[in-house]
Amino acid sequence: MGVFLRGCALFASILAVPEQAIAHASDSGIKLLLPTGYYLVGGTLAVAVTVLIAAIMPASWATALFRPWAMWRGRVPRIEIITSLAGAAVLSVLLYAGFTGTHDPLENPLPLTVWTFWWVALPLLCAVFGNLWALINPWSGLLTLTGATGVVPLPRRIGYMPATVLFLCFAWFELVSLSPEDPERLAYAVSAYVILTFVAGALFGWEAWSERGECFSVFFRFIARLAPVQTEREDGSVSVRAGFPGFGVLHGKTIPVSGALFILLALATVSFDGLSKTFAWLGLIGVNPLQFPGRSGVVLPNTIGLVLAWAALAGAFFLCILTAQRIGRRENVPMAGRLALTILPISLAYHASHYLTVLLVNGQYLRGAVQEMAGLEKTEVTTSFLNTLHDVERIWQVQSGSIVLGHVLAVLLAHASVLAIISPNREAAIRGAPLALLMIAYTAFGLWLLAAPTGA
Repeated sequence: MGVFLRGCALFASILAVPEQAIAHASDSGIKLLLPTGYYLVGGTLAVAVTVLIAAIMPASWATALFRPWAMWRGRVPRIEIITSLAGAAVLSVLLYAGFTGTHDPLENPLPLTVWTFWWVALPLLCAVFGNLWALINPWSGLLTLTGATGVVPLPRRIGYMPATVLFLCFAWFELVSLSPEDPERLAYAVSAYVILTFVAGALFGWEAWSERGECFSVFFRFIARLAPVQTEREDGSVSVRAGFPGFGVLHGKTIPVSGALFILLALATVSFDGLSKTFAWLGLIGVNPLQFPGRSGVVLPNTIGLVLAWAALAGAFFLCILTAQRIGRRENVPMAGRLALTILPISLAYHASHYLTVLLVNGQYLRGAVQEMAGLEKTEVTTSFLNTLHDVERIWQVQSGSIVLGHVLAVLLAHASVLAIISPNREAAIRGAPLALLMIAYTAFGLWLLAAPTGA
């Protein structure tokens, strides 16, 4: 009971500055030794209270919250070809540096750009400014200039499975392979993917392949649906709409089950990245966390763990969907594709939280690499903010707050999504209860994961 009351107190003062606690830093984030229980209980209660509020609020409020308004419509010249060619040129320079430059991943611009800017920062930028990857990807401009419009159609029945398989391969390369940050190895991997994508884009047409086959176009397009401003090009005109973050999830196209599997894989990937470094996981696979053997010693268990993490999350999600379809008084309605999109805020929140310290530290190395390439004096890299209690607390609060806010937004989006296909509000709340409970449980898991000691 005492823990519950303390959790309630934390929720009531969630915007206040908590008491100081001894903490230490690691590569994957800030690990508080005390008092993680307060954050775990308080954050979980915050999401649970959001579920209750969503269940009792008038349906019109939930609908109005995510209703967009038109801002502007007009003709805008197409610049995608130019920006894509510029992206291809930059990638060429980076690949050259990867093949011929220093083998130090903190000095070579290829791994710094790929893992710090492209994989860590760009998803966050897309969630704010929209789908920037559609502008800078290195394929669309070249394919347009070559006139490659596709030879055979990409079968509709396979859905998003090509993108899902490729993203799983990427996740394995990032999380399991022996040295994903080695500049030369990374340069070979990037080159192979660039060639594969160019051939597939020429074979199936870039529009079809980028929609369901090129995994990063799919990933960034999904993340961009969270942006508060959405643009759409149609008949030579561009329309711009604005609204509460995430409105694009409700007012965009729904997705098939294969698209839901892709989104669940994206969330499972970053979750397993954190889990695989914890004492709990290392103990489970028989590894002494104080004598970590390196990646070569855990390739097989981590490969299995990555797939099982995806399977477990997908199983829990589809069990919630099946339960939701079996309860309530009305006929069954398709919910998997619609509700999977509401998980996007959770995926983005975990991404931001998990990689925050990577962005803060490696971002400085990336800046230094850019300065060196430009012939400028390199700025000194500092990590002093990881050694002061005040700064460590602030970083932890951003990390844990991101997870809680991501789940809160996901709960509201899920409720509004169910309301769009089921009414009245009471039945929508009942149908949405299984997924809401999963989100509450995942909040507790995410906060525990953030605070768990790591040995890798």
